[in-house]
Amino acid sequence: MRPRAAALLALLALPAAAADVDQTARESYAAFLQGRYEDSASGWRYLAGLGVAAPQPEANEALALRDAGNPEAALPLWLKASLMPDADGFLWNQRGWASLALGRIREAKESFEKAVDRSSTTATQAEANLGLGLASVLNDQPKAALEPLRRAAVSGPYAISAAALLTAEAASKIGDRQSMLSYLRQALDVDPYDREALRALARLMDKIGDNRGAWLAARRALALDPKDSDALKILKRNASFIVGDPDEASGVRRIARPALNPDGEAPPAPGAPRTIRVGLFGAPDGKPATMTRCYLMVNSPFKVTAAAFGAIRDNGNALDQWGIEARPDTGVIEVRDSARNLLFVSKQPFKFVPSAKLGSVLIKSPRINDIVGVDIGDREVRGSLEVIPNPWGFELVQEVPLEEYLYGVVSLALPDGSPPEAFKAQAVVSRTAALWAMGHHAPNLERFDLLDDRSTQSSLGVSGEMRSAADAVDATEGMVLGRAGLVARAPQHEDSGGRTEDGDASGEPGLDDLVSVVDAAQPLADWKTPLDLERFLHDAPPPGLYSEAAPGPIAAVARWVRVLDARDLRERADAVKKVGRLRSVRVLSRTETGRVKALEVAGVDGSVVFTGFAAIQGFLSPGSLRSTLFTLQPIYDGRNLSRLLVWGAGTGSGLGFSRLGANGQAALGASWRAIVKHYFPKYEIRDVNHPPAVSAPERRGLGPYRRKLNFRRAKPSPPPPSDKKK
Repeated sequence: MRPRAAALLALLALPAAAADVDQTARESYAAFLQGRYEDSASGWRYLAGLGVAAPQPEANEALALRDAGNPEAALPLWLKASLMPDADGFLWNQRGWASLALGRIREAKESFEKAVDRSSTTATQAEANLGLGLASVLNDQPKAALEPLRRAAVSGPYAISAAALLTAEAASKIGDRQSMLSYLRQALDVDPYDREALRALARLMDKIGDNRGAWLAARRALALDPKDSDALKILKRNASFIVGDPDEASGVRRIARPALNPDGEAPPAPGAPRTIRVGLFGAPDGKPATMTRCYLMVNSPFKVTAAAFGAIRDNGNALDQWGIEARPDTGVIEVRDSARNLLFVSKQPFKFVPSAKLGSVLIKSPRINDIVGVDIGDREVRGSLEVIPNPWGFELVQEVPLEEYLYGVVSLALPDGSPPEAFKAQAVVSRTAALWAMGHHAPNLERFDLLDDRSTQSSLGVSGEMRSAADAVDATEGMVLGRAGLVARAPQHEDSGGRTEDGDASGEPGLDDLVSVVDAAQPLADWKTPLDLERFLHDAPPPGLYSEAAPGPIAAVARWVRVLDARDLRERADAVKKVGRLRSVRVLSRTETGRVKALEVAGVDGSVVFTGFAAIQGFLSPGSLRSTLFTLQPIYDGRNLSRLLVWGAGTGSGLGFSRLGANGQAALGASWRAIVKHYFPKYEIRDVNHPPAVSAPERRGLGPYRRKLNFRRAKPSPPPPSDKKK
């Protein structure tokens, strides 16, 4: 009876044990997301003690300890995980990184070589070869690094940029500057956001005396990070060697005459026309850039008006070129014709108003006080143009019907050749974003609703317009996303990486009803362990992602690897708070979708915390960190941090509308309504020009759309009149 009783007890215990394993795994993963790494490691250690094989407790404990900043304790666990019978190339790679993190070069190389043999995917092979190359670079063996780095670039597209950057470093140690130039350019061809490669290119060209190349590379670096002091020094040092107009030397956009035909067929008049004010030449300070000179050309007869004086000039001829110039000695703005005859002067704002319905103004050769972070190319804008003087020069603000403004915005958001339904979905989201900005922008002296830069949504005006995008705007005229009687906030990004972010998790206002959705045609496996997240970010995108069906995206948009130098990281941390030599960079917390919410940077003299996308990007790679969906692999030199590898997915905040995902859905046959509802399931699609009829119950406050879809912030009701007699 005893054997039977023992067997019965064992059978009864099985469900409880399985439930215990599942609960412990859930709690351990939750602790990992919350940054409670010791609690997470303890849970995985408990499961390892139970002898369970899944979900690979040793590997998960190792990841928790790595992120806790305890690489010594993580390495033995990777050794054990890699020796399991079913250990694949990925686990051997992690063993290699763990060894490399502690400076054990020989052991790291052996692990990476084993990973090459065990790899079943090109991404894992590329990672192993990348590790072999970095190990040789760190061991001061640059020639030995070249071959594995070449194999890494050949194995898969996602490691090319990192491999090219490390190859350039190896070439630098050999003294082969020509190869270094070639590989840095290759890194930037593959990933234009690779700031580290761009800065290295600027320094190299400055060193070898390529003045124009150094100047151009420094300008590109400053466009990503206007605070880059190294790039600013290179720019100033080489500016004196630029012959002629520096803007011409940089290859900026130049337009000879307006392209918009004023007598062309105008789009149908919108049901409820709205005008939007767009601050032009958006600058990093959140305002239109101040300029001292530009030339204007209107495509039709025009007049110049001022609020204080009415019509200043009413005889402007089509295609006349007028110059606008600030005079610092008198503090006035001078307007001259092409023969330099003075037409009028003003200290007050004045506006160029085309007479044609399809009127436009071409802005040529702007001379801007501070060009850092500003697109200084010529642009032709629809509607009227206001010149607003300030003590340092003047600013430009476009005033244009909303629907016509969207032509340029939608055209720039998606690549040429995108399906019509993708353009329509983008038009609805862009219209929603513009209307939301009109009701929520911060008060400003220029009275602009938004800028033309990336702060809300980019626009280059007529020069960036496409017919297919304009047709989509016309086809969806007035259609917006609404919630509770208001135009909703509709954020957008390039590529979600597989899952969009939850609005509540973002910590941003106005996104309570924004929910995370799977950005794929088929269900994706949920991440239940740190190992699931790590594998996802190291591997190629899984099959079925909508973004993979989109036409023509570069590989770096979906997956990317960055190799960061601790010296650069320390410089950016010290700019916020002096922390000294870096000891660790660790994730403090993540959202449910795996995105990093906060980073802690610890040095010998203190620590500092970076919270939110902007702050995290500003620390890791200013203006160029593609997303916060990443994991970190630190490499140490003794007790101090030496390098930091960032393995990431997606581009942008991950909030709301994924442009590549929408493009892929449209390519697969989805309608624009289905696309928009996929990313905003709790929002309603409404026509802002034709509000729904209001029934009696709704008038009593029972319905959300009591009057019309409002895009302005709700104003407090006035207090009731007092009954007291004065």
